[in-house]
Amino acid sequence: MSVIFQTLVNKGKINLFRNLLKPSQSSFKCLLVRKSSDGAKKFVSFDEVVAQRRAEARRSIVVQVNSEASFNELYGYCSKYASIAGVHHYKNTGGEHFMLIEFSSEDNLKEVIKSCSTHQKDLDVMALNSPFLWFRAAPGKKEVFTTPSMTLSSMDGCSMVDEDELFQQLLQCDTVSDQIQLLYDRTKLNDLGVRLRYMVARQVECVFESLYANIAVRPFGSSVNGFGKMGCDLDLVLTNTLTEDMSSAHRRLVFQDKRCEGGRSPWQRHMESVAELLELRVPGAARLQRILHARVPIVKFAHDYTDLDCDLCYNNM
Repeated sequence: MSVIFQTLVNKGKINLFRNLLKPSQSSFKCLLVRKSSDGAKKFVSFDEVVAQRRAEARRSIVVQVNSEASFNELYGYCSKYASIAGVHHYKNTGGEHFMLIEFSSEDNLKEVIKSCSTHQKDLDVMALNSPFLWFRAAPGKKEVFTTPSMTLSSMDGCSMVDEDELFQQLLQCDTVSDQIQLLYDRTKLNDLGVRLRYMVARQVECVFESLYANIAVRPFGSSVNGFGKMGCDLDLVLTNTLTEDMSSAHRRLVFQDKRCEGGRSPWQRHMESVAELLELRVPGAARLQRILHARVPIVKFAHDYTDLDCDLCYNNM
């Protein structure tokens, strides 16, 4: 409700809003009126939802484009190499345009990366494979593609709600319950917002999976528990928990480990390395802050391509 109360205070409408909440016959409709229940649905556990979202991220890429008009050309170029399941468009606060492309399978994504992606040869950087790319202009004569077999799944899918418009809609609700439901529906984290959060986790995971065994980077908190709103921060946890199969006592060849020495906690030292790699190797990561002396050491950073403020901790399940 903070966004609404801020709007009300700024625009001098607090008294009007108080009148809406005064006890009256209409105010208590919420006690008598119930929305009809949806039909029976198969229960989906939290672990299943996380697994589904991680699988989506593993078969998706985010491509920076000139505008939403680049959809036909980008779709035509990528569909030559793999089957596309969906394309979502959004803009960041810098006005840059991006498209999230989900392919039909992870093998399809690997085929696209292998066949039609490249690195910039003229820049003094170390080459890096990442699910975040950009679509440059075609050299020479522009290729003509057929009309895509699908449309954009979302256009400007991360735009924030207009507070004045939302206020007017709240005034038209019959009950407080309807106002709460409307406020939730209009400000909740949408499908593209969740997808982008898992894409950032996947990008960080790609950088670290060659350094750690069984690496996983998972969003947690409001981004995944249903209480997230558009623009909320992204909390991430990096783990390399060994499975039972990876730590079997019956196998005689055991990997040598590097033990941390010194006075500081090993988690602090790991997070120092994580921060350095984020700064050097993760495109879009900016404005890093190292908070290493907290009870749970974290690294804070902004992700410019998705407009997300991220907090990353290590092994804090």
